[in-house]
Amino acid sequence: MIVTNDIQHKKELFDLPYHKDQLEYCGPITPALADSFLTMGNTFIYQYFSNLDSTYLKSVFSSLVVMVQNVSQYAENSSGGVENQVFFRVKDDGQHILITTVNRITAKDKLSVKSIFDRIFAIPEQELDAEHKKMLFTGGGLGLIKLRKLKGKTLEYSFLEKKEGQIWLEIELKLNYGNT
Repeated sequence: MIVTNDIQHKKELFDLPYHKDQLEYCGPITPALADSFLTMGNTFIYQYFSNLDSTYLKSVFSSLVVMVQNVSQYAENSSGGVENQVFFRVKDDGQHILITTVNRITAKDKLSVKSIFDRIFAIPEQELDAEHKKMLFTGGGLGLIKLRKLKGKTLEYSFLEKKEGQIWLEIELKLNYGNT
């Protein structure tokens, strides 16, 4: 019961209600756990959305991999003693597949992380392919470029600062399958 209450508290922290027909995880992250979530995510996507085109589903799963790996790598590499709490969710809303990641970041990293997101989101749509080619050699946001290049998507991010002084980065990818 303590675990259930802890999960519910964390979901309330992010205003995340419970829904059926979704896959989610909330808690500390390790590379092995990230890999396990991706395995479950692959199974969920290909079974739950089996009526959709397999090429489309490959793109959905690839997006999930980018998002989970970025969060996992940040948690593994971040310093400053911040507990590496994360939230992952894959959800069907009837017309879209929603992929959400939320992770705690350090106060000292907020500006550098924000500048990466601001820079990537400032690139005009028509310049994404050229920027993608450049980043293949330089890094620094390649996954975000890949997500921005997806067709029929909405990609949003925000930084949430909670009253406890914690800083969270939320990324939501909404992939339209209503016309597929």
